[in-house]
Amino acid sequence: MEINPSLIPCPNFDSPGFASLRNSIIADPNTPNVTTNEEASQKLREAWEADNQAQRLDYQTRAQEREEQENEIQRQREAEDKQKEDELKKRELELAQEKEKKRVPLYDFQQGQGLSSLPLLIHPYAQKKMSNREYVELWYFTPEAFKEADRDRSAVESNRFELASSDDSQAFTLLGTHSTRPSPKVKPDEELSWADVQRAKSAFLGALPSGGYPAKFIQMFASFYANLDMHAELRKIGGDRIIALYHAKMRRAWFTENKQQKPFDLAVIANEILQECRDEIRDLDHKKALKGKPPNKADLSLLADTDAVPPPCPHQTE
Repeated sequence: MEINPSLIPCPNFDSPGFASLRNSIIADPNTPNVTTNEEASQKLREAWEADNQAQRLDYQTRAQEREEQENEIQRQREAEDKQKEDELKKRELELAQEKEKKRVPLYDFQQGQGLSSLPLLIHPYAQKKMSNREYVELWYFTPEAFKEADRDRSAVESNRFELASSDDSQAFTLLGTHSTRPSPKVKPDEELSWADVQRAKSAFLGALPSGGYPAKFIQMFASFYANLDMHAELRKIGGDRIIALYHAKMRRAWFTENKQQKPFDLAVIANEILQECRDEIRDLDHKKALKGKPPNKADLSLLADTDAVPPPCPHQTE
């Protein structure tokens, strides 16, 4: 351990232990001015003090350098600790932001304004189709479909992973996908009764905004159902079967024609197609009768009245 030279006491050069050293100085021709023991002791003290002073200066210089080095090391440690602390805070902030992204955002609300009715939980498959403006069976908007989507969500939508590769590379990438499945219980529109259509139409109209349909299109679909509701065919026995079939054909036709860039005004009742629906129902009942399955009373009344021409209704074609 290095000793501070300022703490080292000056030796007693007057003591007998330094007698030989004093005599050497007195006898040295290089020190002609030193002739006595006292002068020799003083000469030794001056030399020792000069050397001790040099040692003090050297010690102070090295001590200052060590202090500066230690201070620099301390500054580096503090800078590293500060950097680690900043990185930790940054990571904690990133984790908090990622966690916040996964949360459902909160939106402002009007205090005192409650909910008048519970929102319908649309079947995920239908929701996807509506968002893409694609045709989807009206059954998905019936209470049965809502019950299925609410009761067993995992049966109609799933998260899975797929392997994807580019054309110019043999590397594969694992991609997460979210998929929805059609219901095994779905019925085509042609199998829906008019009562089924009545129960599902409001939910279908309410889901149209999810596809970004302009107000003009939403009004067209609303008028379509309003015109069917008021059509004179429904006042006839068995007319609900004809209107239900007409609804199925026309709604599907509109989405088909729209994909081909040839949409039409669905609200306008097409009498020719309505007559085709009458003929189709009549032929179906006729085939049942030939197979020994006579139609019921409603079907017989319909057959007896197939030549009747319904009065015009709003938006009806000529």
